[in-house]
Amino acid sequence: MTLDDLPAVARWLREPHVARWWTPETTPEAEIDEFRARVDAPDGATRMCSVDLGGRPIGWCQWYRWADDPDDAGAIGALASEIGADYAIGEPAQIGRGVGTAMIAALVAHVRTHHPGAGLLVAPEAANGPSRRVLEKNGFSLVEVRPIDTEPHTRPMAVYRLPPAGGC
Repeated sequence: MTLDDLPAVARWLREPHVARWWTPETTPEAEIDEFRARVDAPDGATRMCSVDLGGRPIGWCQWYRWADDPDDAGAIGALASEIGADYAIGEPAQIGRGVGTAMIAALVAHVRTHHPGAGLLVAPEAANGPSRRVLEKNGFSLVEVRPIDTEPHTRPMAVYRLPPAGGC
């Protein structure tokens, strides 16, 4: 992701299907400020990726090592070797077309080029059925459903784990 991608992300953060999950306790402007700081620090703890389909931007992903944030890792139950990720399909026309499933597969492959064999642990909101389905289609298994202390809300999160490549 580059700074040039942020206007599209800002627009997507206002789309109802994205805003519901990304900005209920914040604003699109606050999220963009965080994204800008991460993009400006490409060697930082969180790696930002834009998602293109047919040469057009349609969404974004971010990934990070849980070991870089021990408080969040402990709250979610992450192993030190696991990677966390967040993602969104921003373009409404791409929802429900299999794009999210392909995006997660590409994200896992991308992460594993940087951390070969890494396991992933992610936690969409439990009510986010589409997000949960794309994880399950990519081999993630549900660990538990519960609130996570470090989230800015008390809504239950669905914690999913993808074991290390070649692992159980």
